[in-house]
Amino acid sequence: MMTFKTLIHCAIAAASVALMAASPAGAQTVSPKKVFENDKIAVFDNRLKPGEESASANRGGMIYYYVQGGTVERTFADGTKTSVTRKTGESFQNPEKRPYAVKNTGTTAIDVISIQLK
Repeated sequence: MMTFKTLIHCAIAAASVALMAASPAGAQTVSPKKVFENDKIAVFDNRLKPGEESASANRGGMIYYYVQGGTVERTFADGTKTSVTRKTGESFQNPEKRPYAVKNTGTTAIDVISIQLK
């Protein structure tokens, strides 16, 4: 049985290959890129340039590792907005239960590895 620490290390290793590739110029709204999946987890590479957005989604319970931190604005279905700043190297499990959209409101690109436990 794999430990949680081993799962995180495998996820980061699998995502590292994707992080080395140059990212193409994206549209205003971008989607996370699935870089690994098995019957236990799915791993995504989430990159947002300044001004780019990702669509509203349920992100509750996902595990995040910030390869490159920054500031985002989260917009909930009821119109509520919150600003969140994360540091490079920070990781956490998202406790938010409501779906929300994310917009990079900072001046630098943000790169986040997200892990969805199944």
